Formats: sequence, C-alpha cells, structure tokens
Amino acid sequence: KESAEHANASEIHLISEPMAAAIGIGIDVAKPDGNMIVDIGGGTTEIGVTSLGGLVLSKSIKVAGDRFDKAIIDYVRQNFNLYIGERTAETIKLEIGTAIKQQKDETIKVKGRDSSGLLTTIELTSEGVRAALHEPLKEISLAVRQVLEEMPPDLAGDVVDNRIFLTGGGALIRGIDVYLSSIIRLPVRVAEDPLLAVAYGTSKVLDEESLLKLI
Repeated sequence: KESAEHANASEIHLISEPMAAAIGIGIDVAKPDGNMIVDIGGGTTEIGVTSLGGLVLSKSIKVAGDRFDKAIIDYVRQNFNLYIGERTAETIKLEIGTAIKQQKDETIKVKGRDSSGLLTTIELTSEGVRAALHEPLKEISLAVRQVLEEMPPDLAGDVVDNRIFLTGGGALIRGIDVYLSSIIRLPVRVAEDPLLAVAYGTSKVLDEESLLKLI
C-alpha cells in the first residue's frame, strides 16, 4: 500500500491472493456458495474459502515454489554429493517434477559441483524428485486439511460439490491435484492457466466496479 502511495496512486485497494485467484478463474465470489482456492506461489501457499464476496477462512504458509527448489537442492546434495543452484533446481522441478509416481520414470542430466570442487554430471529421475518434494507437499496438504476442519458444515458441502481449485506456479507440478485429492479425500482440480489466475483476477477487479466494492 505504501509503495502505491509513493507512486501517487489516487485510490488504493488491497485484495487477497485467494480472492484474486478465484475471480481470475471465473468463480462468482458474490454468491453464497463456498469455494476453496489453494494458491501455491513462489514464497507462500495461500489457502482461502470464498463466499458472499469475502474470505470466510484463510491460511498462509511459507511452503511453496521456493521450498520445492530448496528440497531438490538438498536431495541432490545428500544423495549424490552434488551442489546445484536454485536455477538448476527450478529447471529440474519444471521438467520432471511430480507429486505422484509416473508410469514411466523420466530422467534429466544435472550438472553441478562435487565436494572436491570439480564439475560433475549426474542423471536424476522423476522418482527421485518426487521423493525430494514429499515433505513440502505434505505440509501443504496438512494446511489444507486444517482449513477444511475449521470450515462451517454448509460451506464444506459446497466445496465437495465445487471442488478445490489449485492456482499459482506450484499447481503446475504434475499430479499435484491427484496427490492432494488422495490425502484430503475431496475432488481437486488444477485451474486453467493457474500461473496467471491472480493477475487475471486483479485485472478483472480493476475493470468491474461491483467487484471492487466487494473487496
């Protein structure tokens, strides 16, 4: 807000990421129906339940894309004695990252520095990356369960009917919807174009006065 003020903005509104994401994927947030959004960004995962134009419940945890990268870095160091950087870890995550076991194990060549300081190349499998991502994904699933346990019964019924939507870059991890669904025992769906859902929602709020009044 202060940054916007310094930029001489005449009017400033703040919107939560789950609300922006919900609007961005086409949910009518003004309706009394309950909708649950899990936005897995770079630094945080934002979990929100929208209804009647507001957030009924919300939770934020510092487990998201950056933690995925760190988990991959730690796994490669511990299992292969190889040191890699964040950019390499992100490439691994994007190319063969998975939350569930794949029918065919994929591989990627990873270059890094070993403990003696020499450049070395190893072959990392998607199953290895799945093992690396297990803990941060587990933390996200536990946070989702906590929100579900706090949810009013009527809204919980809506969420069962409407599914839980995943947005943010972390939603692009293959099989993350299947993984979460298997743990929380509810239908989970990756939103269309999840990476830009928050941006789309923010833009829509700026264009529609009725949405601006809701937030």
